[in-house]
Amino acid sequence: MKTLIITEKPSVAADFAKALKAGGKRNGYIETDKYLITWAVGHLVTLFEPEDYDAKWKKWNMNTLPVTPDKFRYKPIPDTQKQLTVIKTLLDRNPEKIVIATDAGREGEVIARTILEYTGFNYPDRMYRFWTSQALTPQVVLEGLNELKPASEYDRLWRAGRSRQIADWLIGMNCSRAATIKLKDLFSVGRVQTAVLALLVDRRRERENFKPEPYWILRAVFINDSGTWTGTWFHGGDIRFKTEQETRTVRDRVDGKTGSVLSVKNQKKNQPPPFLYSLTDLQRDANIRFGFSARLTLDIAQALYEKHKCLSYPRTDSKVLGTKNVDPVKSIIGKLSAVYPDYFANVQPKLISVSNKRVFNDAGLTDHHAIIPLRPPPGKISRNEHNIYTLVLKRFAAAFHPDCRFEQTEIITEVEQEKFRTKGKRILKPGWRAVYDDPEPSKEGGDEAEPENLPRLAGGDPAETQETRIEQKKTTPPPAYTEALLLKDMTNPGKYVAGNELKTIYRGETGLGTQATRSQIIETLLSRQYAERIKKILKATDKGRLLIDTLRRFNVTGNLTSPEETARWEMELNRIAQGQGSGDNFLRNIESFVEQSVKEFAGMKNMVPRNDRLGSCPVCGGEVIRGKRDYGCSNWKTENGGCRFVMRREISGKILSPHMISTLLQKREAGPLPGFKDSEGRNYTGILKLVEQDGGWTVQVEKSNKNPAENSLGLCPACGGDIIETPKAYGCANWREENGGCKFAVWKTIAKKKISKKIAKQLLTHGISDKIDGFVSKKKTNFSARLKLQPDESGIPETVFEFDNSSRRG
Repeated sequence: MKTLIITEKPSVAADFAKALKAGGKRNGYIETDKYLITWAVGHLVTLFEPEDYDAKWKKWNMNTLPVTPDKFRYKPIPDTQKQLTVIKTLLDRNPEKIVIATDAGREGEVIARTILEYTGFNYPDRMYRFWTSQALTPQVVLEGLNELKPASEYDRLWRAGRSRQIADWLIGMNCSRAATIKLKDLFSVGRVQTAVLALLVDRRRERENFKPEPYWILRAVFINDSGTWTGTWFHGGDIRFKTEQETRTVRDRVDGKTGSVLSVKNQKKNQPPPFLYSLTDLQRDANIRFGFSARLTLDIAQALYEKHKCLSYPRTDSKVLGTKNVDPVKSIIGKLSAVYPDYFANVQPKLISVSNKRVFNDAGLTDHHAIIPLRPPPGKISRNEHNIYTLVLKRFAAAFHPDCRFEQTEIITEVEQEKFRTKGKRILKPGWRAVYDDPEPSKEGGDEAEPENLPRLAGGDPAETQETRIEQKKTTPPPAYTEALLLKDMTNPGKYVAGNELKTIYRGETGLGTQATRSQIIETLLSRQYAERIKKILKATDKGRLLIDTLRRFNVTGNLTSPEETARWEMELNRIAQGQGSGDNFLRNIESFVEQSVKEFAGMKNMVPRNDRLGSCPVCGGEVIRGKRDYGCSNWKTENGGCRFVMRREISGKILSPHMISTLLQKREAGPLPGFKDSEGRNYTGILKLVEQDGGWTVQVEKSNKNPAENSLGLCPACGGDIIETPKAYGCANWREENGGCKFAVWKTIAKKKISKKIAKQLLTHGISDKIDGFVSKKKTNFSARLKLQPDESGIPETVFEFDNSSRRG
């Protein structure tokens, strides 16, 4: 009888075959006289859909929720069913021993155990676990096979992984159906996905509601025989003045005066090399340097691993290697240094040893070791592949260089009892920084620069104030999310939770999502239109904000929007994985959560159809909708809070369309827009602004002098964009969705009459044309009329005919 080894992927099976010197490759497995080696392709089975359990759950209906099967079952994934059949056939051969060699972690355990459960294999005494996070060299494989442990010792991981899988299914199936039914649009809700969306929604709201406040900085340039230096005024820990007058008072006091150097502090410091790359760190750097999305970076790294075989397995959250990888690393450095001598010229041989804990650290390993280069790329690779490979190559080379040594300098200069601080930094020995061509990135948002070449000064030296300057600045909102910044917060969301125990969860390797799933979570938010990508920026959409705002109205379901709840669940799953918690108790709590969530959704009333939602109320966060006469908050009823926010439909003679209102609510201004009238009835172009005033919000109009672009026929009366000529119409240049999706147009042919540019300009400028001959009616009779822009029911201007006593649409 033979031993069956089940790995997680074909490449790992190949590593086992190499170590066992197995060459008998079959269709879906490898066979020797002692071993059968096969592989999964990730998950081969998935949990049943609701309708697989009961036909009543096929239709999405509040009356049939919650969906809570008595027993959870699995079915094959169609795309990989062939490989599942191979494994089942091998199990039918009654192997003497089953070796689970999937990834060393919770999810690796789930992949193997669900396959064995589905195939009906039930001989636990034959099941053993191969466990390592080291690179699978022949030595590591053979040692691991000699150190197998009974699979029962890892049942705790299987219980934790299965509990996580079922919990995500229960929440996703039930909350997604309830949200979709009650919000009258397709919505999906997930344990991790929703918490990440909440980060985007909160950041958008923080930026939109941010009110910049002015502050002033005072700089002074000092000079003496040693040279010049620039200092920034400070008092205590603050370098900012709240008023310009305060700043001028201090400037006048020190301007042209001579003071002295109060103190000089020089500190020599070491900066160690960065850790090796985890996937998230690689994705963050690739986004910052090249603008790559997390998904693109993963795809490129996967190609370098699978296709070109020059990079190690990329889906890892480890930043270190195992202690058994020292000799392979020496071999890799030997191969790479011959091709990339500049990067490896100053590698220190003593750092390629187990004593270098920043690189070789078994305690820091998770399912896989850090991403490293294995060899130079074979042949030609694409530019994108080159960029990612080079990032990993440099990080790997830098890891074996000495620390960067630098001198940190702080000079305090005093003039007329006012203190000025100068900070400087001078590289003494670049160490690992020599690997990188680019300088050290500057600190974002800093008001104090760190020049490199400061004069040699000592306490008591004279300091003549040669020049002073006042810089007026404004406080800035929190930065918009890029993928790099979002990945950082997903990796370590501890600042968004309260309580030391929860923060501790996020100080480890636990975050929102895993290395393998974070890019997919971001892409899911984009594909479901909860977020949009604008160049490098990720921004929550109105649909995404609606979902988060709705969930937060509930005491129970609202927990899904908080990283705290994810941390609590992870804490319980970790206890189960350590053999201290109960998977059954955990799932009973999840089922209770789902039941309460469904009740909360069922109790919702007066939900606004999505097409009627124009944006979020600036007063209470509710939905602004169109009423019979004006626009207002949907929470106007007393039982919903009695919000009195209203926006008039007509302002200064111009009817405001829903599109304008949506823009106002989102950006706090809209325009410039033509078509306003002053007190004497004259037309003017204005900018609508939504401003907070006397404790409330009001819409105001400011006159604008904006002129149309050179190729424009005029300004769009719907959104203020430029009107341009297209093959069939004179339409708004903002027609693309990313520019607002404005649909205003004047057709070039109306009632079989060609409309010239002159007529279109006249219509856009005055709202009405001269009388035009040559129109042809549906009854094929000629008629004359003026063209006029007239708001339709939604407020968007449309072209109509004006006759002597009436108008009708053109």
